Amino acid sequence: MLETMGERENGLGAGYACYGLFPEHRDDYCMQFFLDQEEAKTQVEELLKSKGSIAKDERVYTHQVKSMRPPIPIIWRCFFRPKRNAEWQGRADLSNDDLMVQLAMHINSDIPGALCVSSGKDMAVFKGNGYSHEISKFYDLGRYSGKMWLSHSRFPTNSPAWWGGAHPLSILDWAVCHNGEITSYGVNRKFVEMAGYRCSVLTDTEVVTYAWDLLVRKHGLPIPAAAFAMAPWYHDDILRLDPESARLATWLRLTYKEALLNGPFSIIVGRSEPEVTLIALADRKKLRPLLCGRSPDGRTAYVASEECAVRVVEPEAETWTPNAGNPMIAQVGKGILRTGTEHPFLGVR
Repeated sequence: MLETMGERENGLGAGYACYGLFPEHRDDYCMQFFLDQEEAKTQVEELLKSKGSIAKDERVYTHQVKSMRPPIPIIWRCFFRPKRNAEWQGRADLSNDDLMVQLAMHINSDIPGALCVSSGKDMAVFKGNGYSHEISKFYDLGRYSGKMWLSHSRFPTNSPAWWGGAHPLSILDWAVCHNGEITSYGVNRKFVEMAGYRCSVLTDTEVVTYAWDLLVRKHGLPIPAAAFAMAPWYHDDILRLDPESARLATWLRLTYKEALLNGPFSIIVGRSEPEVTLIALADRKKLRPLLCGRSPDGRTAYVASEECAVRVVEPEAETWTPNAGNPMIAQVGKGILRTGTEHPFLGVR
C-alpha cells in the first residue's frame, strides 16, 4: 500500500506498528528501544530491574540493507513486568500504565543515547530512516503477523529527519501516524505537559499521541468525544445540533480548548486495550486526504491517503471518505463500529 503511494516518500523516515504480535507475552509490556551505545542499554536495564522484572530480552532482528545510510542504532526489545505497587519518584499511587508512561519518558529525557520507541502490550513499532520498502526489509517484517498493522512514510517538514522522529509515534499501546502539520503545537504541548507528559521527540505527532492517552485512558472520554475535542465543530455548526448534543459539544470545546488540533492533518491511531482498535480522523476542514475501506467479506478494514493504496490489495473494496473531524472506528472481532459519517457522538462508549 505504501509503495503504491511512492511519490509521498523521500526516504527520510518510514515505519510500521503491529498489534496482536506477541500472544505468548500478552500480559507483559513490550518495550523496544533505539540505543546509541551499550552504556545506554546498561542504564536502561538497571532502571527497569529497579522497577520490575524483565521476563525476556533480545536484540530485535534486523537485516542489512545496503541503501540505508548509517548510523544505525542498536535496536533492543524487552518484555517487562512492573513490581506490584512500584513507586516512581516517591509516588505509589500510579497504575501500571502510569508507571510505564513515566518510565518511558524518563528514559527518553534523562538517559543519553536511549529512546523508548514503543511500550505497549502485545504490540511493537518498527521504524527508521529510509523508504518504506527499506524499513520493511531491514526488520524482515515478513517474519511477523498480527491482527492490525499501521504504517506511514514520513516527509519531514518542520522537524528533523531521524530514527526517533519517524512514524508511528507511540506511548503504551497507542500508536499514531500523521499526515499534515499541527500549527497549534505550542499550546497542545503545554496542555499535555501540564498533565505530566514530557516531550522529547519534538514533533507534533508526539503531542497528538500523548493527547489520545490523556483524553481516553486518563480522563475516560469515549473515542468519539475525544476526537471531537481534538477536531471540534465550529460554533455555528454546534447550534444546529439537538440541545443535549449541543451542550456536550460546547462543554468539550470549553473544557479541552487546549487539545484542539489546528492545521491540516489526517491521522490513524491504533490501540490494543481493551481490544485492538483502529481510529481514523481528518481535521475539521478536511485539508488532508483520508479514505476508508472494507473488504467484500467485511473482515478487513483499510485506511489510506489515496484510494489506489486500498485497490492494490483489495480491488473490490467498498470505500468512502469520513466527514471532517468525525472518526472512523474499527475493532478486531466487531468490525467497523463507526464509518465517520454519523452523528458526532454516536458510537463507542
